[in-house]
Amino acid sequence: MDPEAAYGEGKWSAEVLCRLFSHHFGLETKIARCFAQVGPYLPVDIHYAMGNFIRDAVRGGRIMVNGDGSPIRSYLYAADLAIWLWTILIKGQPCRPYNVGSDRSVSIAELADLVRRQIDPDSEVIIARQAKPSQLRQRYVPSIERARGELKLESWISLEEAIERTARWLKDGSLID
Repeated sequence: MDPEAAYGEGKWSAEVLCRLFSHHFGLETKIARCFAQVGPYLPVDIHYAMGNFIRDAVRGGRIMVNGDGSPIRSYLYAADLAIWLWTILIKGQPCRPYNVGSDRSVSIAELADLVRRQIDPDSEVIIARQAKPSQLRQRYVPSIERARGELKLESWISLEEAIERTARWLKDGSLID
């Protein structure tokens, strides 16, 4: 009954419904479990750390980390995401879930500093809170062994290149003031 579990439970329920629908109606369903992405159309005005960091760096301001920077995440570039989804659709086994994402882990603090170095080395990263030593670090990084082993999928665009491409797209489209 934890409200924070609703998102994960909703995704799991959707997978169950896909399996039931597939079995009942004989349709071939594919299951892609998407993790965090970066690239064109990345929202820069909501709570996504990557979008906020790129926005701040492109504007030339301070890069703000609203928490303690300790959560661990990973990011897959949009072009890789498209390749992964098409590959799963065409070659994936029916009703078999595939994690879609990068297995390169980075803390939010490290991500903010990486964005700073890639886009505006003169800017400053501000971390709002100190990490509590006893606090467990949140980790949201997929195991991609199934997708890698069965479908030969990889993260071809590095995180550094993904950040540069996303920033360039935002600047070229004048999407950041």
